[in-house]
Amino acid sequence: MNFIGNQPIANFLQLSFKNGTFSHAYCLIGPSQIGKRTLANQLAAQILEIEVKALNTNPDYVYVERLEDEKTGKKKKEISADQIRQVREKFYNSSWLNGYKVIVLDEAELLNEESANGFLKILEEPPAKSIIFILTENDNLLLPTIRSRCQCLELSAVSDASMSEFLKSLDCHDNQAQEIIKLSWGRPGKALELLSDSEKYSQNFDEQRRFEKIIKSPIYERWSLMEDVLSEKGGLIKTKEKLEPILESWIMFWRDLMINDLKNSKKYQQNIDQTTKTKNLLSANVNSKLAIEQLLTNIY
Repeated sequence: MNFIGNQPIANFLQLSFKNGTFSHAYCLIGPSQIGKRTLANQLAAQILEIEVKALNTNPDYVYVERLEDEKTGKKKKEISADQIRQVREKFYNSSWLNGYKVIVLDEAELLNEESANGFLKILEEPPAKSIIFILTENDNLLLPTIRSRCQCLELSAVSDASMSEFLKSLDCHDNQAQEIIKLSWGRPGKALELLSDSEKYSQNFDEQRRFEKIIKSPIYERWSLMEDVLSEKGGLIKTKEKLEPILESWIMFWRDLMINDLKNSKKYQQNIDQTTKTKNLLSANVNSKLAIEQLLTNIY
């Protein structure tokens, strides 16, 4: 299996299937781009005895994700009950090849109450020879009854050494590899994105420079460093959309600083907490400019 990092988990799952001790449902937990979907799909391909690239055309493979809103072109906020009803109908049909059937449910924390209860019924009464992979960034947002019916496995950040080997295999030169490792926070998917998209790489690099300037600047200068985001044309909604990935990157930058300066870990943790609180406030539709103003005043 060609999987980067979290090899003990990958090996455990492979061995479980080989030995016939596979659970009927697994919950893979970890931040975005850590490799949850990659691992689930590689295992699904192994279970169905096909290539990963053939999964989407295989009738015994069901992938569930948020649908796109036809009006906005963006993904919807939730996974709907209608989607789960369609999954249930497809999943309970007989296997086309008389083998296993596999569900991969992505962003499971975005099930709403009705769709979560619908999916729970699938977990409670799965068809014979079926395996379910639930992917989530936060298993605490799942129904406890869903979580209790899965074997939960948490994927952690990939080591710099493993990331370096991974990037080396993609012919990434050393200097760029070190910058990508610094900006990808142990997430192979993020590293691939930065390597393949020069615009995303520049944006992330510039964001790191902005962060470094902000933490070194007095409070009265910090606002001007965020002015390009806070004066975004398109209103508060667009501003919030732009702020969320910025704040996520700040959290990771704080964590890097904390790892390299443990004697000041309390200060960094307080800054992480403040930034996380602001990110959550934005999700709750609090005025973005006021939330950022408070954050810029409180971090130190």
